[in-house]
Amino acid sequence: MSTQKKKIRSFASVIILMVAGGAIGYLGAQWGISAAKIMPGLHVAILLFALIPVYFVVVGFHEGGHVAAGIWMDFEFRMFVIGPFLWEKENGQIKFKWNTNVNVSGGMAICLPRDSENLSNRFSIYAVGGPIASLILSGFTFLLYAIKGAWAESNEWLTIIRELLFMTSFLSLFIFAVTALPFHTGGFYSDGARVIRFMRGGDVARFDLLLLTIITGSASGIRPRDLPIPEILEAKELAEKLQAPMGVYLHSYHYQVELDTSDIENAEVHLQNYVKLADDVPGGIRNAVWLDAAFFYAAMKQDLEKAEFYWKQFEPSALIPKAMVLATEAAFSWLKNDKSAFEEKYHDALRELPNMLDKGVAIALRDQLEELRNRAPQYLTTHADQPIGQAI
Repeated sequence: MSTQKKKIRSFASVIILMVAGGAIGYLGAQWGISAAKIMPGLHVAILLFALIPVYFVVVGFHEGGHVAAGIWMDFEFRMFVIGPFLWEKENGQIKFKWNTNVNVSGGMAICLPRDSENLSNRFSIYAVGGPIASLILSGFTFLLYAIKGAWAESNEWLTIIRELLFMTSFLSLFIFAVTALPFHTGGFYSDGARVIRFMRGGDVARFDLLLLTIITGSASGIRPRDLPIPEILEAKELAEKLQAPMGVYLHSYHYQVELDTSDIENAEVHLQNYVKLADDVPGGIRNAVWLDAAFFYAAMKQDLEKAEFYWKQFEPSALIPKAMVLATEAAFSWLKNDKSAFEEKYHDALRELPNMLDKGVAIALRDQLEELRNRAPQYLTTHADQPIGQAI
């Protein structure tokens, strides 16, 4: 598919989404205007105040559907985000944190397969879990709203609760429609689009399956040097043929493979291919590109100028593993011959390694840090007074 056709299809998907969302939004606005004309002012104020909490409930139920489907498919829970609230699995325990990353403030769930068996069907069920949960919530709350006999209309607070139920039902139906509609833009695919891609078969399904196999293998603890290179190469060929946005991540995995086999020159080639396509990576994850590059040029090439160039572009986010940030800081300290700072960051990074989503990369990173610790930097000490750059 040509780049021009790819852009046209992506643009068409956005237009369809906007039209569908606009139609549902229009109906909601019409209901809101009509209701506001006959509702007491207190009712309108309460509904407006409750809009954001209700939205979080609706989104949380949708993402919870993904989690439930993932657990059913023997996926491991890793992260759950609703607005400013974030739950993440660390060291075998689920911990609450405040979400400071606006890129995932709408809602997100991450569950990773424990193995690669029948991934196509399992991921289809995982993807459809969210829309189904939204549809169930919409139907259930509308049913409660519709049972007029159970509501004493003379009771003002029961009437407000009934109106809140209708709002919940409408918003959940909206989320269902938006996520079930098959569309994609950039590197993002809706839940409906993911299911259809698996059902379509051919090169599209083959590419998705290869990509999922690689991602799952690495996430489950296969270190980069043991990943199947023939499958990575096949996936890269298919990505180019299909002009697949997700193909950008294959450059990252190929870079990790070469780095883990100590082929530094080839690692740099694949890293730079990854860097060139950084604009195709969603904002919340793009910082991983700059972090990988900063670590590589500090630890492997001992090039302070290039390392700082990428480091200054990096911004922390909830999706960036803390271990990788600390490892990069350790690499800078090592390059500057600051032994005490290196030891501190080195041990901090080791403690955070178990929390990385990608267990395979974590194994390789541990060895890279150990190797770094055992060799002295050859960088010219005349540069030791230069600043390291952005601090975390």
